[in-house]
Amino acid sequence: MQKNGGPRISGPGSDPGSKLEPDEGSEPSSRRAEILALAADLFLTKGYAGTSMSALARACGIQKASLYHHFPSKEALFVACVTDGYDVAIRKLQQIQEDRGLSHEERMRRALGEIYRITIDSPVGRMSPLIAEVSRQIPEVAQAFHDGFILQQHEVVNAILDAGEQDGAFAAHDRLGVIHMIFGPVVTLSISRQMFAEMEVLETRFPVEQIRKAHCDLILRLLRPEGGALI
Repeated sequence: MQKNGGPRISGPGSDPGSKLEPDEGSEPSSRRAEILALAADLFLTKGYAGTSMSALARACGIQKASLYHHFPSKEALFVACVTDGYDVAIRKLQQIQEDRGLSHEERMRRALGEIYRITIDSPVGRMSPLIAEVSRQIPEVAQAFHDGFILQQHEVVNAILDAGEQDGAFAAHDRLGVIHMIFGPVVTLSISRQMFAEMEVLETRFPVEQIRKAHCDLILRLLRPEGGALI
């Protein structure tokens, strides 16, 4: 997000040729965040192996030495791109989980909607295929993504399920199976949309809102007590 008097930059999904314009009045944290936004775009466009620090510096409109001042290596920059934004994304989920003004079903419905948004629309979620690409080369990336992003989402959903079961609003099922039924289709849709992004069938074969609604309806139908518990 651009601050008054700060550097002008387009966020994720913008023209990869956008530049980070120097501004001595910019706060270091703001400058770092904007470098990460452009770097994430370039990593997503070119892949990890196809992205160099020289290309990243050009995309940001700064000298390579300046980029190294913020990040000592391409690996460190990639790790920062992967882990940046965890707190904000997870906090929104936690707020849904903690909202006692919602019914258990509405809490689950809103949480699943947020999971779709995080996984498909946010830069953090869209980095998933790249994390798979570099996980053997940089195992700490996969570990950080799992612990700071995936596991945190699972914990929020587990808390929603626990509360629903305790109040009799949800039937008890094999918990690990339910968790994978909730998250698996979202990840599959995200990867499919990236894989077929340039194809005309994208919105007819992989429409986010239609799939999200059908997915949520099926999960809630499974969880309702009248469906019967499958222990």
